[in-house]
Amino acid sequence: MFKSKPLMMLITGLLLALVLWTIVQVLQKKSKDNKPTQVNIEQQNSLDAAKPTKPLSGQYANAPASILSAVQRGVEISLNGNGVAGAGISLLNDGKELTRTKVNDDGNWTLAFMYDIDGKPIAIDVLTVIPDGHQIRSDQSLLVINYQHVSETQSTDVERALLLLTAPGAHSRVLQTPYTGLPTKDGFTLEAIDYDNSGGVIFSGSSKLAGRVLIYAGKNLVGESRVDNQGRWSLIFGNIMPLGAYNISAQLVVAGGSSVQLTLPFERMQPLFEVEGSPKIVIEHLDDRIQIGRALFGGGYQYSVVYAPSASK
Repeated sequence: MFKSKPLMMLITGLLLALVLWTIVQVLQKKSKDNKPTQVNIEQQNSLDAAKPTKPLSGQYANAPASILSAVQRGVEISLNGNGVAGAGISLLNDGKELTRTKVNDDGNWTLAFMYDIDGKPIAIDVLTVIPDGHQIRSDQSLLVINYQHVSETQSTDVERALLLLTAPGAHSRVLQTPYTGLPTKDGFTLEAIDYDNSGGVIFSGSSKLAGRVLIYAGKNLVGESRVDNQGRWSLIFGNIMPLGAYNISAQLVVAGGSSVQLTLPFERMQPLFEVEGSPKIVIEHLDDRIQIGRALFGGGYQYSVVYAPSASK
Protein backbone atom coordinates (compact mmCIF):
# COMPACT_ATOMS: atom_id res chain seq x y z
CA MET A 1 0.00 0.00 0.00
CA PHE A 2 2.79 2.40 0.89
CA LYS A 3 4.64 1.48 -2.28
CA SER A 4 1.72 2.67 -4.44
CA LYS A 5 1.46 6.07 -2.69
CA PRO A 6 4.04 7.84 -4.91
CA LEU A 7 2.25 6.53 -7.97
CA MET A 8 -1.05 7.88 -6.72
CA MET A 9 0.51 11.29 -6.08
CA LEU A 10 1.92 11.36 -9.60
CA ILE A 11 -1.43 10.50 -11.13
CA THR A 12 -3.18 13.15 -9.00
CA GLY A 13 -0.65 15.80 -10.10
CA LEU A 14 -1.16 14.94 -13.75
CA LEU A 15 -4.92 15.18 -13.37
CA LEU A 16 -4.64 18.60 -11.69
CA ALA A 17 -2.31 19.85 -14.43
CA LEU A 18 -4.77 18.66 -17.08
CA VAL A 19 -7.64 20.45 -15.35
CA LEU A 20 -5.65 23.71 -15.09
CA TRP A 21 -4.61 23.50 -18.76
CA THR A 22 -8.24 23.00 -19.79
CA ILE A 23 -9.35 26.01 -17.74
CA VAL A 24 -6.64 28.22 -19.29
CA GLN A 25 -7.64 27.18 -22.81
CA VAL A 26 -11.30 27.97 -22.14
CA LEU A 27 -10.47 31.41 -20.70
CA GLN A 28 -8.19 32.30 -23.62
CA LYS A 29 -10.91 31.34 -26.11
CA LYS A 30 -13.48 33.54 -24.34
CA SER A 31 -11.05 36.46 -24.23
CA LYS A 32 -10.37 36.14 -27.94
CA ASP A 33 -14.07 35.99 -28.78
CA ASN A 34 -14.82 39.12 -26.72
CA LYS A 35 -11.91 41.24 -28.04
CA PRO A 36 -13.29 43.96 -30.39
CA THR A 37 -11.81 44.17 -33.86
CA GLN A 38 -10.51 47.41 -35.37
CA VAL A 39 -13.64 47.57 -37.53
CA ASN A 40 -15.86 47.28 -34.45
CA ILE A 41 -13.91 50.04 -32.71
CA GLU A 42 -14.26 52.39 -35.69
CA GLN A 43 -17.97 51.60 -35.98
CA GLN A 44 -18.49 52.34 -32.29
CA ASN A 45 -16.54 55.59 -32.53
CA SER A 46 -18.69 56.61 -35.49
CA LEU A 47 -21.86 55.88 -33.53
CA ASP A 48 -20.57 57.78 -30.50
CA ALA A 49 -19.74 60.80 -32.68
CA ALA A 50 -23.24 60.79 -34.12
CA LYS A 51 -24.86 60.89 -30.70
CA PRO A 52 -25.90 64.39 -29.58
CA THR A 53 -23.89 65.63 -26.63
CA LYS A 54 -25.30 67.73 -23.84
CA PRO A 55 -23.09 70.73 -22.98
CA LEU A 56 -21.77 70.78 -19.45
CA SER A 57 -21.91 73.89 -17.28
CA GLY A 58 -18.78 75.98 -17.77
CA GLN A 59 -18.13 74.52 -21.23
CA TYR A 60 -19.09 77.77 -22.98
CA ALA A 61 -16.68 80.65 -23.44
CA ASN A 62 -17.72 83.64 -21.35
CA ALA A 63 -17.05 86.13 -24.14
CA PRO A 64 -19.14 89.18 -25.05
CA ALA A 65 -20.64 89.54 -28.50
CA SER A 66 -19.09 91.99 -30.96
CA ILE A 67 -20.63 94.28 -33.57
CA LEU A 68 -18.80 93.94 -36.89
CA SER A 69 -20.89 96.14 -39.19
CA ALA A 70 -24.05 98.23 -39.33
CA VAL A 71 -25.99 99.69 -42.23
CA GLN A 72 -29.07 101.85 -42.58
CA ARG A 73 -31.81 100.92 -45.04
CA GLY A 74 -34.46 103.60 -44.88
CA VAL A 75 -35.69 103.66 -41.30
CA GLU A 76 -34.24 100.21 -40.55
CA ILE A 77 -30.77 99.71 -39.12
CA SER A 78 -29.24 96.26 -39.49
CA LEU A 79 -26.32 94.97 -37.41
CA ASN A 80 -24.01 92.01 -38.02
CA GLY A 81 -21.71 90.55 -35.40
CA ASN A 82 -20.20 87.46 -33.83
CA GLY A 83 -20.45 85.70 -30.49
CA VAL A 84 -20.65 82.35 -28.71
CA ALA A 85 -22.56 79.81 -30.82
CA GLY A 86 -26.00 79.16 -29.35
CA ALA A 87 -25.96 82.23 -27.12
CA GLY A 88 -28.84 84.69 -27.03
CA ILE A 89 -28.22 88.25 -28.27
CA SER A 90 -30.31 91.26 -27.23
CA LEU A 91 -30.02 94.85 -28.46
CA LEU A 92 -30.70 97.36 -25.68
CA ASN A 93 -31.49 101.06 -25.77
CA ASP A 94 -31.28 102.73 -22.37
CA GLY A 95 -31.62 99.31 -20.76
CA LYS A 96 -34.76 98.37 -22.71
CA GLU A 97 -34.69 95.46 -25.14
CA LEU A 98 -35.37 96.35 -28.77
CA THR A 99 -34.99 92.90 -30.33
CA ARG A 100 -33.25 89.56 -29.83
CA THR A 101 -31.87 86.57 -31.70
CA LYS A 102 -29.47 83.63 -31.30
CA VAL A 103 -25.90 83.23 -32.50
CA ASN A 104 -25.78 80.58 -35.23
CA ASP A 105 -23.46 77.56 -35.29
CA ASP A 106 -20.82 79.57 -37.18
CA GLY A 107 -20.71 82.18 -34.40
CA ASN A 108 -22.50 84.92 -36.38
CA TRP A 109 -25.66 86.90 -35.72
CA THR A 110 -27.80 89.53 -37.48
CA LEU A 111 -30.39 91.86 -35.97
CA ALA A 112 -32.37 94.83 -37.25
CA PHE A 113 -34.45 97.50 -35.55
CA MET A 114 -36.52 100.49 -36.64
CA TYR A 115 -35.14 103.95 -35.92
CA ASP A 116 -37.01 107.24 -35.86
CA ILE A 117 -34.84 109.38 -38.13
CA ASP A 118 -36.29 112.52 -36.55
CA GLY A 119 -35.73 111.24 -33.04
CA LYS A 120 -33.04 111.79 -30.45
CA PRO A 121 -29.61 110.15 -30.69
CA ILE A 122 -29.50 106.70 -29.14
CA ALA A 123 -26.84 104.28 -27.89
CA ILE A 124 -27.36 100.61 -28.74
CA ASP A 125 -25.78 98.10 -26.33
CA VAL A 126 -25.38 94.35 -26.86
CA LEU A 127 -26.22 91.82 -24.15
CA THR A 128 -25.15 88.18 -24.49
CA VAL A 129 -26.92 85.37 -22.63
CA ILE A 130 -24.66 82.29 -22.65
CA PRO A 131 -26.50 78.91 -22.85
CA ASP A 132 -25.43 78.14 -19.27
CA GLY A 133 -27.29 81.26 -18.08
CA HIS A 134 -24.46 83.80 -17.72
CA GLN A 135 -25.15 87.33 -19.00
CA ILE A 136 -22.35 89.43 -20.48
CA ARG A 137 -22.65 93.04 -21.61
CA SER A 138 -20.37 94.10 -24.46
CA ASP A 139 -18.05 97.08 -24.04
CA GLN A 140 -19.11 98.22 -27.49
CA SER A 141 -21.94 100.68 -28.11
CA LEU A 142 -23.39 101.74 -31.44
CA LEU A 143 -24.30 105.43 -31.46
CA VAL A 144 -27.05 106.39 -33.92
CA ILE A 145 -27.06 110.15 -34.54
CA ASN A 146 -29.09 112.14 -37.04
CA TYR A 147 -27.46 114.93 -38.97
CA GLN A 148 -28.50 116.89 -42.05
CA HIS A 149 -26.32 119.42 -43.83
CA VAL A 150 -27.32 120.25 -47.38
CA SER A 151 -23.84 120.71 -48.85
CA GLU A 152 -22.20 117.76 -47.13
CA THR A 153 -24.65 114.91 -46.65
CA GLN A 154 -25.31 112.01 -48.97
CA SER A 155 -27.88 112.83 -51.66
CA THR A 156 -30.59 110.31 -50.74
CA ASP A 157 -34.32 110.47 -50.16
CA VAL A 158 -33.90 109.39 -46.53
CA GLU A 159 -31.54 111.13 -44.14
CA ARG A 160 -28.49 109.07 -43.33
CA ALA A 161 -27.58 108.79 -39.67
CA LEU A 162 -24.08 108.70 -38.27
CA LEU A 163 -23.40 105.13 -37.11
CA LEU A 164 -20.45 105.26 -34.72
CA LEU A 165 -19.09 102.14 -33.02
CA THR A 166 -17.45 103.04 -29.71
CA ALA A 167 -15.86 101.38 -26.68
CA PRO A 168 -14.22 102.85 -23.56
CA GLY A 169 -10.51 103.44 -24.07
CA ALA A 170 -10.62 102.32 -27.72
CA HIS A 171 -10.76 104.21 -30.99
CA SER A 172 -14.17 104.68 -32.59
CA ARG A 173 -15.16 103.23 -35.96
CA VAL A 174 -17.36 105.15 -38.39
CA LEU A 175 -19.61 102.43 -39.82
CA GLN A 176 -21.71 104.98 -41.70
CA THR A 177 -21.28 108.71 -42.15
CA PRO A 178 -24.02 111.21 -43.05
CA TYR A 179 -21.44 113.08 -45.13
CA THR A 180 -20.27 112.24 -48.62
CA GLY A 181 -17.23 110.62 -47.02
CA LEU A 182 -14.44 111.20 -44.50
CA PRO A 183 -11.40 113.51 -44.73
CA THR A 184 -9.21 111.68 -47.26
CA LYS A 185 -6.25 112.50 -49.45
CA ASP A 186 -4.51 110.02 -51.75
CA GLY A 187 -6.00 107.08 -49.84
CA PHE A 188 -5.00 108.44 -46.41
CA THR A 189 -8.01 108.94 -44.10
CA LEU A 190 -8.60 110.33 -40.63
CA GLU A 191 -11.69 108.55 -39.32
CA ALA A 192 -12.25 109.94 -35.82
CA ILE A 193 -10.67 111.65 -32.84
CA ASP A 194 -11.64 110.37 -29.37
CA TYR A 195 -10.72 112.04 -26.08
CA ASP A 196 -11.72 112.26 -22.42
CA ASN A 197 -11.96 114.92 -19.71
CA SER A 198 -8.30 114.51 -18.76
CA GLY A 199 -7.07 115.34 -22.27
CA GLY A 200 -6.17 111.78 -23.22
CA VAL A 201 -6.78 111.28 -26.93
CA ILE A 202 -6.96 108.59 -29.62
CA PHE A 203 -6.46 109.38 -33.31
CA SER A 204 -7.47 106.72 -35.84
CA GLY A 205 -7.91 106.18 -39.53
CA SER A 206 -6.86 104.11 -42.52
CA SER A 207 -4.40 104.21 -45.38
CA LYS A 208 -4.00 102.43 -48.71
CA LEU A 209 -0.23 102.87 -48.43
CA ALA A 210 2.14 101.61 -45.75
CA GLY A 211 4.16 104.14 -43.82
CA ARG A 212 4.59 106.18 -40.65
CA VAL A 213 1.80 108.39 -39.32
CA LEU A 214 2.80 111.60 -37.51
CA ILE A 215 0.33 113.64 -35.45
CA TYR A 216 0.77 117.36 -34.80
CA ALA A 217 -1.17 119.67 -32.47
CA GLY A 218 -0.59 123.03 -34.08
CA LYS A 219 3.09 122.84 -35.06
CA ASN A 220 4.07 120.51 -32.22
CA LEU A 221 4.70 116.84 -32.94
CA VAL A 222 2.84 114.78 -30.35
CA GLY A 223 3.63 111.26 -31.55
CA GLU A 224 3.77 108.74 -34.36
CA SER A 225 2.67 105.26 -35.31
CA ARG A 226 2.59 103.00 -38.36
CA VAL A 227 -0.06 101.66 -40.72
CA ASP A 228 -0.75 98.01 -39.84
CA ASN A 229 -1.24 95.00 -42.13
CA GLN A 230 -4.98 95.71 -42.38
CA GLY A 231 -4.40 99.27 -43.55
CA ARG A 232 -5.47 100.73 -40.19
CA TRP A 233 -3.59 103.16 -37.94
CA SER A 234 -4.22 104.59 -34.48
CA LEU A 235 -2.32 106.58 -31.86
CA ILE A 236 -3.13 106.83 -28.16
CA PHE A 237 -1.79 109.63 -25.97
CA GLY A 238 -2.49 110.68 -22.40
CA ASN A 239 -3.08 114.21 -21.12
CA ILE A 240 -1.85 116.12 -24.16
CA MET A 241 -4.91 117.83 -25.64
CA PRO A 242 -5.31 121.30 -24.10
CA LEU A 243 -8.48 123.36 -24.13
CA GLY A 244 -8.89 125.95 -26.86
CA ALA A 245 -9.13 125.93 -30.66
CA TYR A 246 -6.20 124.80 -32.82
CA ASN A 247 -5.43 122.59 -35.81
CA ILE A 248 -4.68 118.88 -35.73
CA SER A 249 -2.54 117.47 -38.55
CA ALA A 250 -2.11 113.82 -39.50
CA GLN A 251 0.79 113.17 -41.87
CA LEU A 252 1.56 109.92 -43.68
CA VAL A 253 5.23 109.45 -44.60
CA VAL A 254 5.82 106.59 -47.04
CA ALA A 255 9.00 104.86 -48.19
CA GLY A 256 11.16 107.24 -50.17
CA GLY A 257 10.18 110.25 -48.07
CA SER A 258 7.02 111.45 -49.85
CA SER A 259 4.14 112.43 -47.59
CA VAL A 260 0.41 113.17 -47.44
CA GLN A 261 -1.09 115.48 -44.82
CA LEU A 262 -4.58 116.19 -43.48
CA THR A 263 -5.12 119.28 -41.33
CA LEU A 264 -8.37 119.63 -39.38
CA PRO A 265 -9.80 122.17 -36.92
CA PHE A 266 -10.14 120.94 -33.35
CA GLU A 267 -11.64 122.22 -30.13
CA ARG A 268 -12.58 120.13 -27.12
CA MET A 269 -16.20 120.12 -25.96
CA GLN A 270 -17.02 121.61 -22.60
CA PRO A 271 -16.43 118.80 -20.10
CA LEU A 272 -19.48 116.83 -18.99
CA PHE A 273 -19.87 115.66 -15.42
CA GLU A 274 -22.01 113.02 -13.78
CA VAL A 275 -24.80 114.72 -11.87
CA GLU A 276 -28.38 113.68 -11.36
CA GLY A 277 -30.39 114.26 -14.51
CA SER A 278 -27.35 114.90 -16.72
CA PRO A 279 -27.76 113.75 -20.36
CA LYS A 280 -26.18 110.49 -21.49
CA ILE A 281 -25.45 111.79 -25.00
CA VAL A 282 -24.65 115.39 -25.98
CA ILE A 283 -24.25 116.36 -29.65
CA GLU A 284 -22.65 119.45 -31.18
CA HIS A 285 -23.49 119.94 -34.86
CA LEU A 286 -20.95 122.17 -36.58
CA ASP A 287 -20.65 123.05 -40.26
CA ASP A 288 -17.83 120.61 -40.92
CA ARG A 289 -17.98 118.10 -38.06
CA ILE A 290 -20.06 116.37 -35.40
CA GLN A 291 -18.87 116.23 -31.80
CA ILE A 292 -20.36 113.64 -29.46
CA GLY A 293 -20.07 113.43 -25.69
CA ARG A 294 -21.43 110.28 -24.09
CA ALA A 295 -21.66 108.75 -20.65
CA LEU A 296 -19.82 105.43 -20.33
CA PHE A 297 -21.34 102.35 -18.74
CA GLY A 298 -19.76 102.19 -15.31
CA GLY A 299 -18.93 105.91 -15.12
CA GLY A 300 -17.06 108.68 -16.89
CA TYR A 301 -17.45 110.41 -20.25
CA GLN A 302 -15.82 109.98 -23.62
CA TYR A 303 -15.94 112.31 -26.62
CA SER A 304 -15.64 111.73 -30.36
CA VAL A 305 -15.24 113.98 -33.38
CA VAL A 306 -16.24 112.91 -36.90
CA TYR A 307 -15.39 115.27 -39.76
CA ALA A 308 -16.86 116.08 -43.14
CA PRO A 309 -14.47 115.89 -46.13
CA SER A 310 -14.50 119.69 -46.44
CA ALA A 311 -12.98 120.08 -42.96
CA SER A 312 -9.55 119.07 -44.26
CA LYS A 313 -7.30 121.95 -45.30
